[in-house]
Amino acid sequence: MSLSDIIVLNVGGTRFETTRATLVSQPDSMLAKMFDPDSPLVPAKPKDDAYFLDRDPETFSLILSFLRSGEIFVDSKMVLNKLSHEAKFYQLQGLEAKIQEIEAKNVSGQDILNKLSQIVTKIDALEENRVSVIEKISVSGWSTLQDQTY
Repeated sequence: MSLSDIIVLNVGGTRFETTRATLVSQPDSMLAKMFDPDSPLVPAKPKDDAYFLDRDPETFSLILSFLRSGEIFVDSKMVLNKLSHEAKFYQLQGLEAKIQEIEAKNVSGQDILNKLSQIVTKIDALEENRVSVIEKISVSGWSTLQDQTY
């Protein structure tokens, strides 16, 4: 057994192929413990040349991408929540940290939106005040102009 071995997984009915090196890239994870040649914890024997994992294949695809690249790409909060749940299951601390980093950025993004909303409200109030001042000047200026003509 070597790190360059191709491992075939059946995750929730979907077939995945990856290297042993990818699966053991997070040394403290359950996947590393299952597929590290030196680990006493071994997965169940493969059926039809694939190790079966009864988990969500869509989320597992994201996990493999993270193990390969160190990055995650999700397009919704729901997917991020599912990924967080699976990261805990597989004990992928690096992935959990990356998810927390993304969630912190999302909170920061919401803070920015809140500040922008406050600024827009203040601008609206200033515009209303400006219109009011112009109206007062116009009315008082008109009165003064009328007084001078008559």
